[in-house]
Amino acid sequence: MGRTAYLTPALGVAAGASLWFGLWPVAALFLAFLIGGRREGPTLIADLATFAGLAGHADVLWVALLLAATAVVRVHDPRATLVIFVAAVLALFAYVDWTILSGLLAALTWSRATLTLRRRMRMA
Repeated sequence: MGRTAYLTPALGVAAGASLWFGLWPVAALFLAFLIGGRREGPTLIADLATFAGLAGHADVLWVALLLAATAVVRVHDPRATLVIFVAAVLALFAYVDWTILSGLLAALTWSRATLTLRRRMRMA
């Protein structure tokens, strides 16, 4: 196992904790390293830890739906991480409604999960 097996989840946990406590510049720094992650198990763990950190400022239901959809898809989506990165940077200058952001990401991830599952069922 390489260093990424430990470093990527550690970055995800650090980003999640930073989001939870509202440390937007620190969260943005950690998220910048997670955007280009590979499609591996450690990157999925990092995504789940990052999204769990949103529960500190967003409605827990939307965060739970986002976590469930991410777990169903089982693939790292750099676009979701990029959206949270941009929101963390914007949070330095303006108010960001994290509940709406989490809800939109959950809806997009569930639609992606539905398409992925439908594609897998066709192949089987």
